[in-house]
Amino acid sequence: MKKQPLILIVDDDPDILEGIQSILETRPYRLVTARDGLQCLERIRQEAPDLLILDMLMPRMDGFAVIRELRTDPRFAGLPIMVLTTVIEDAAYRRYELETGRAMDVQEFIEKPAPPAELLRRVSALVDQPYILVAEDDPDILEGITTVLSAQPYRVASARDGEQCMCMIRKRPPDLLILDLLMPKMDGFAVIRELRGHPETADVPIMVLTTVVEDASRRRYQLETGQDMSVQGYLQKPMPPDQLIQRVAEALSKVKA
Repeated sequence: MKKQPLILIVDDDPDILEGIQSILETRPYRLVTARDGLQCLERIRQEAPDLLILDMLMPRMDGFAVIRELRTDPRFAGLPIMVLTTVIEDAAYRRYELETGRAMDVQEFIEKPAPPAELLRRVSALVDQPYILVAEDDPDILEGITTVLSAQPYRVASARDGEQCMCMIRKRPPDLLILDLLMPKMDGFAVIRELRGHPETADVPIMVLTTVVEDASRRRYQLETGQDMSVQGYLQKPMPPDQLIQRVAEALSKVKA
């Protein structure tokens, strides 16, 4: 049985914290809370949530510092973040970029007070949709695939190498892994071997996206492991967007069946 999505709500105002909880309790979510950034990170290290709802202005460690910490840690780089704050959106993005030199990587930004129906709609869009992890070391190809899939009703995260891919899967197995075979640190063959060798990840659906010829890659995997390369699909680069969307939808429908 699939676990109920875990949502971590972080806000130093107890009334706001209680209000968000009461709204989200109407859905089948597991909820945990934190009162500041340090407590937030402690909670995440204990169990990575499926969604972090984060205030920006808090004592001890603010939301800006929490995002910076999470986005520089490969284990949590793909963690979905929803900012819910009184800070104006443009000002928050500018401050983060000035402090870090990077764009603020969050999935949603809502200014308080958030209407309950709108909050539920946006939370649902992040945690109730299929979760796809794309592992690819070429930044242009990675951006192209994630852009195409993010326009669909999916939650999309990315990894730049096999080690980061495995870290993210251990925290939360995806509904579908789109995997390049030739990557640094740990290639796709090793990722498949690692996933299939552990009961908790043995059933992760995999679609291979690579320039390696299918027959050659299957033969290599069989020679190295003595087993068939158990994947749901094999996509040859470059893959036209419409074909990618169709093949991903087909793979997800088979997983649900």
